[in-house]
Amino acid sequence: MNVRLYESRNIATIVRLFTETVRSINTADYSPEQIEAWAPDPPDMEHWRRRLSERIVFVAEHASEIVGFATFEANGHLDHMYVHRNFQRQGVASALYRRVEQEALSRGVPRIFIEASITARPFFEHVGLRVIASQYVERGGISFLNYRMEKSLSKGKLANG
Repeated sequence: MNVRLYESRNIATIVRLFTETVRSINTADYSPEQIEAWAPDPPDMEHWRRRLSERIVFVAEHASEIVGFATFEANGHLDHMYVHRNFQRQGVASALYRRVEQEALSRGVPRIFIEASITARPFFEHVGLRVIASQYVERGGISFLNYRMEKSLSKGKLANG
């Protein structure tokens, strides 16, 4: 598996992967109304273009196919991390997270923080983030439970996984 920087020509693949992942993987933890608000179909491509252009984006490839992505902000915020439904539990998220953590360490970022879904919380706990608080957020008038999580970084100490 290869993890590399995103290229703008990958946008349609990234957005499709996000939408399909939320609509298949996250349905165990969220209602149909929540899923629709979270990952509308069709997606707002201009929103995605703007979000991706404002972040450091990594993609994971397997046999030249994008199977996951992560978006990271210079302040340490891990905004997105999604893995294609056919590549769950195969090390894709771990590889992406390690790359994000390496990037954070190289920039001197003191911590990584996220708002993790119910579905993603166990993975992030596995790589060393801890829950700061549970919270309800709103998207499209629909309320969602997620978890504010963080991990302090120290030079030379990377995630397991």
